Amino acid sequence: MKETRIIITGDMLPMPCNYELFRTGDTKALFGERLCELFAQADYRVCNLEGCFTDGDTAIEKVGPNLKSPTDTIHAIKKLGIDYATLGNTHSMDYGVQGFYDTCKTLTENEIGYFGWGENESAVKSCAVIEHNGRRIVLYNTTEQFENAPAADRPGVNLYDEYRVCNEIRELKEGCDYLIVFYHGGIEGTHYNSEKMRTRFHRMADNGADVIISQHTHAVGEEERYHGAYLLYGQGNFCFHFREQVTPLLSEGLVLELSFGDDGFTAKPHRILRTEKGCIYDEKQELDEFYRRSKAHDALLSGDENAEKEFEEGFSKDCANWTSVFLSVFRGKNSEDSEKRATLSPAEFLQYLKSSYSREQLLAMQMFMRNEEFNEVGNQILSDLLRETDTKENHT
Repeated sequence: MKETRIIITGDMLPMPCNYELFRTGDTKALFGERLCELFAQADYRVCNLEGCFTDGDTAIEKVGPNLKSPTDTIHAIKKLGIDYATLGNTHSMDYGVQGFYDTCKTLTENEIGYFGWGENESAVKSCAVIEHNGRRIVLYNTTEQFENAPAADRPGVNLYDEYRVCNEIRELKEGCDYLIVFYHGGIEGTHYNSEKMRTRFHRMADNGADVIISQHTHAVGEEERYHGAYLLYGQGNFCFHFREQVTPLLSEGLVLELSFGDDGFTAKPHRILRTEKGCIYDEKQELDEFYRRSKAHDALLSGDENAEKEFEEGFSKDCANWTSVFLSVFRGKNSEDSEKRATLSPAEFLQYLKSSYSREQLLAMQMFMRNEEFNEVGNQILSDLLRETDTKENHT
């Protein structure tokens, strides 16, 4: 029987630098001919929509960017042939209820399916089903919690809860031939996956997932073949120009081509390169570092000490990019910090922050981050403080 080919992209959302190209549907200018041909040859195409389509301006309160695109920029996504968009991610709820309904309306009007979220906690649509060439393929989307949790009266996403998600995967697999999981999570900017991520992926695969793809990190990670399943730890961006500066981290991504047959499936990553306005197919397909890191990942799982050291050091180095932000948020209002930030280089300011904490304070911070009880306590304290702030602001 004829195969079923599915193309999967990483993060995509129109940005100010390419709004006009998305409005006019100029896919050739955005993605180049080779990528457009790759998409045209597939039976189905799936993207992660890293934000919402809305013309409203009411953003939720959060730290970090609130991402949206005007509703009329959908045209290039439609023309590229995208059939489904995953919406269980970091930014899909950035514009709250209006952003949710505007996005649903925009995608529906353009005949693009979506999954991974819903209008309340009882109505979250976690998956979509493809029926093609006599086979049934389920697409399943889950995400870690950010400012995106649903409630009884609020839209939100399909949050990752290991017990529930693994049960759902197992039940869904009983009624399909293949199951693809889109997992939105991990640490932004990391090329090396963590033990926590590996454990989650293995458990989902043990419960029936055939393919698991990690998005959100904006970086290319590793691939693994685990008990017949294909795991991709970090797909990188597709067309997501949320930062103007093109670092090596943001310069590349992977488009994953899956071919499903009667006797199994194949997974082929295609390297893409970011351009000023979009992305193009890498004609050289320079994937040596990706495959080298993947080989080291296999060695890590076999207990190789050198591989363990590489992953520990690589993950630590990538996470270090967050150190200054992490330490700063615990400082409170501090005029000395403001003065230092204005006069010191970023590296010098980081050293200043590090020297401001005692070992005991660092251990206490780690306790609140690591220990489940204190993690919950810390979140409750912050929720109460935010409510106090709201009350004071409303009375002034």
